[in-house]
Amino acid sequence: MSAWLLLFAAGLPPVLAVPATAILDDQVVGGRPVARMVTLDWPADARLTAAEDGTELVVRANRPIADAAIERVRTAAGDAIDDLRWNDTSVVLRAAPGWTLSWQARGASVLLTFVPLAEPTVTAPDTGARELARARVQADLAAGYPGRARRGAMALLADDPTDRQGARLLAEARFADGDLVGAAADYRRLAAPDDLAARRVIASGAGTASIGTTMRDGRGFSQVEVAARADLPIGGAATANAGARVIASRVDTGRGTRSAREPVIDAGIATAIGDRTRVAILASSALDDDVTGGGVRIVHGSAEAQLRGSITYRLPDYSTAAQVLGRGFLTRAAVGGSVRLSAMTTALIDGGWNRYGLAGREGGTSTLTLAGGIDHLIRRQFPTLGLSYRLEAEYIQRATGGTIDDGALPLFLATRENHTLQGLIGTTLGEVSLTGLAGWTVDRFGGDGPTASLGIAAPIGVAWRAEAGAGITSVARQGFGGRQLFARAQVTRSLGDGR
Repeated sequence: MSAWLLLFAAGLPPVLAVPATAILDDQVVGGRPVARMVTLDWPADARLTAAEDGTELVVRANRPIADAAIERVRTAAGDAIDDLRWNDTSVVLRAAPGWTLSWQARGASVLLTFVPLAEPTVTAPDTGARELARARVQADLAAGYPGRARRGAMALLADDPTDRQGARLLAEARFADGDLVGAAADYRRLAAPDDLAARRVIASGAGTASIGTTMRDGRGFSQVEVAARADLPIGGAATANAGARVIASRVDTGRGTRSAREPVIDAGIATAIGDRTRVAILASSALDDDVTGGGVRIVHGSAEAQLRGSITYRLPDYSTAAQVLGRGFLTRAAVGGSVRLSAMTTALIDGGWNRYGLAGREGGTSTLTLAGGIDHLIRRQFPTLGLSYRLEAEYIQRATGGTIDDGALPLFLATRENHTLQGLIGTTLGEVSLTGLAGWTVDRFGGDGPTASLGIAAPIGVAWRAEAGAGITSVARQGFGGRQLFARAQVTRSLGDGR
């Protein structure tokens, strides 16, 4: 640390050096390249923060950089650049093997100086078409199209398997599309020990273990759930999971308050079929209630265009007071999907048929559910601003009469149709992410009221991650009518060492 302080005290820019031996399959070419200098320019009123992260330069800004400024750096630096990625809030730059990169922030610009080492090792220069293909992949990632970005990166690697930039883009696309195991394998092959983001993905790819709690409090009905879960990869395409939950409930029956505690065991296995389809088989058992069920869930497509469906049978369910006291279960069939309409707008819709029942009793209540909405990002850079609309509805089709707890609790449910409009704001404090939502909910069959929440997520070192959130909601749910308070917290430990 004292060496860095001396450099800054002398007014000299820090230097990021990539050893020429970092990549063993590069080719040595004759001649000695000369130093190259170029500036990375943002709009004049932009505020910059530049820092080194291992062998990479990371520049964060409150204004997006123009594509022309990126292209100017590409053209001027040429094969001195090994990796150049950007979005609306940051630019990440890595010098090629055999070069050193020094930098100096000057207002809304960063002066970059590339100097060749004594015996540089460089790769053959890319063609303009290849650079354009990389830029398209990066743009797809920044705009929220990870599936398209993944296919573009795979095409780059099919043409040149030694393309490290293409391999890095493929890893980023897999991670953005939810393929944690595939992204971890890609990052591991890149062997980037100084890349903290890559190390975190590699550590998670070896499996995760988590413990968390959720609290829900409504009118006369409150629950606290504590859950532990582990996810472990099997081979290269499958992941097994197992978990245990304890759901503690307090129910106001009208004749006094009753408490119940239900332990539940969950297990499942998920596998990928090709690059676009994922299938999960799940099972769940309530130990004290003799209720056991299972099901299958299928997801096809990438984050920007996805179809999903599921069928589950007799899964333990305690979403209503009657189910808590009467050993409840839920059978469900659902289908839905989501699509990114533009880089700033996403739409989703899901529908389902549900059958609520109680163990040891005939009949039950059948309902149809509908959920959908639109998310629109108004501002991508920090602070992020967005607007969302949500529809959550459930319509009773057939209800079996009767009561439980000596006639105090009815078995039937109520029709609901919630319409919620919310504003979103998100920002970061270092590596900590903060997200806030606030809006208003109207239930066509009931009342209306505020809906608001605050969430926080923070990575801790390489292997740990902490998340928490709390808020108030007026979205009516089965068993929770009217306004409710909620809170959640979870700590996750990655099982790998990040190497």
